[in-house]
Amino acid sequence: MVENKLSTTSSTQVQGQAMESTADVATVYNIEVKDKTDNNINLSNTISNIKMNMSMMGQNITFDSDKKEDMDGNIGSTLKDFINQPKDIVIDHAGNVKPSTDTSAASGLAKQLDFDASGYGAELAFLALPKNPKVGDTWTDNNSGDSTLAKSITYTIKEINGNVATVSFTGTVSTQKTIEQQGMEIGTKTKGKISGEEMVDVKTGVVQTNNSTTEASGTVSAMGQDFPTSTKVTSTTTVKVL
Repeated sequence: MVENKLSTTSSTQVQGQAMESTADVATVYNIEVKDKTDNNINLSNTISNIKMNMSMMGQNITFDSDKKEDMDGNIGSTLKDFINQPKDIVIDHAGNVKPSTDTSAASGLAKQLDFDASGYGAELAFLALPKNPKVGDTWTDNNSGDSTLAKSITYTIKEINGNVATVSFTGTVSTQKTIEQQGMEIGTKTKGKISGEEMVDVKTGVVQTNNSTTEASGTVSAMGQDFPTSTKVTSTTTVKVL
């Protein structure tokens, strides 16, 4: 079981005025390993719960997928194809998510949350360590699995206690996505830096905890205009083997 908590703050300059927004999103994923091959790991992953607390444009929005009235509302309608719906995910032994063959078309909030790109949270749960890992080992993972997200992250093993390695990481992240909101197309392009630390089981590559901070800036495009924007995202992940 993977529990992930994201806290996002963003500011967009519109006609000289800063439009602030915040979002706290807690998601629970249940991952089952179906089989392994020489190249890949085949998983079944189910999002079992999402809780959100958001503030934007003077509005406060809350959502809990365990509440029927919330699932029957506007947010629930965009997430119903993803919550409590098992998805087949394939990752390689480096922990990178393979392109999905899922035909469910993400829209609205579901598209913003990038469920598919993260393997519905699967990439949060695994990290491939070097063979016979030791303190001081460093490696870089470049991942641009789809057209909306590109990452280059360098990992360093800081410490090994028993079967658990403490790994620090730094890198760059760039995003490019377009969503439709209230009939209007909105495009976002950002580039920024990510840093953090995680604890990983040396034998299995399963992440026990992961804490990261991402800070990025770029533009939001709407109505033929580009508006400067900046974001900060903190992420806390806990993985429990059931």
